[in-house]
Amino acid sequence: MSHNNNRRRHNNRGGGGGKHQQAVVVDESNPILMAFQGFARELDDKHDRYERIVKIGRDITIESKRIIFLLHTIDHRKDNAEKVLAEAHQRLQKVCTGSFAEIAKELSGRDQYQYARAFSPGLQEFIEAYTFFEYSSGENLSDWEVVQERLKYNVEEKSIECLVQPIEFMLGIADMTGEVMRRCVNSLGSGDVDGCFNANRFLQTLFTGYIGLGATHNREMSRKMHTLRQSIMKTEAVCYNLKVRGKEAAKWGAEENLFLDKAGDHQANNAADIDEGFFC
Repeated sequence: MSHNNNRRRHNNRGGGGGKHQQAVVVDESNPILMAFQGFARELDDKHDRYERIVKIGRDITIESKRIIFLLHTIDHRKDNAEKVLAEAHQRLQKVCTGSFAEIAKELSGRDQYQYARAFSPGLQEFIEAYTFFEYSSGENLSDWEVVQERLKYNVEEKSIECLVQPIEFMLGIADMTGEVMRRCVNSLGSGDVDGCFNANRFLQTLFTGYIGLGATHNREMSRKMHTLRQSIMKTEAVCYNLKVRGKEAAKWGAEENLFLDKAGDHQANNAADIDEGFFC
């Protein structure tokens, strides 16, 4: 009986109180509320800016890939190198003065490290295209500081820049080595023997430098080092066949590209049992 009375009294208090409850009045001038409203606006602004930079980075990635494809159309038999390089240079300049300038404006006066991942894929792809252009032109590869200088701008008497982290630069060059390997295989098919050996020596020298980096504490670097080693082994297979077969290797190259892929993968998988020396 007592339990029922208690339940009844509790229901009366809960039901009857709802009819007479007044709406809670929020004090808009409360300093804590104003502080959290400011945090919300700041986070919304950061997220919107991040998404805008991601979209610009995608444009950079797409255009950089197109420039790389353009550079692969160089053929010494067609004598089109000068024309292709001129177009590639113009398009690289446009990426620097266009898309990267937009990112620099977005990040002016802000901590760029907070937004670095937003355009990291595009930056690496651009460095890959830029350094592959320099390789195709017969020039020395630019160092990190040169690329950073190219991404600095003066806007309304104010200096702004798009951050290029050294690790991003190294990852971009590591990607470029795959394009050099493809150039080597294509040179074999077109009969450009010197191009094959030059590509192989270039990759071997670059790999020696990467070995000297030591621990970079970057997950991507170990994966790209593995890919770089595969590329070297494929170019070494090309050069080996050129040494053994001579001019006949050009005909062999058109039929044996699949063999090179399988051979390079097999050698790289057994890399743990191989010294860091080179094979030719």
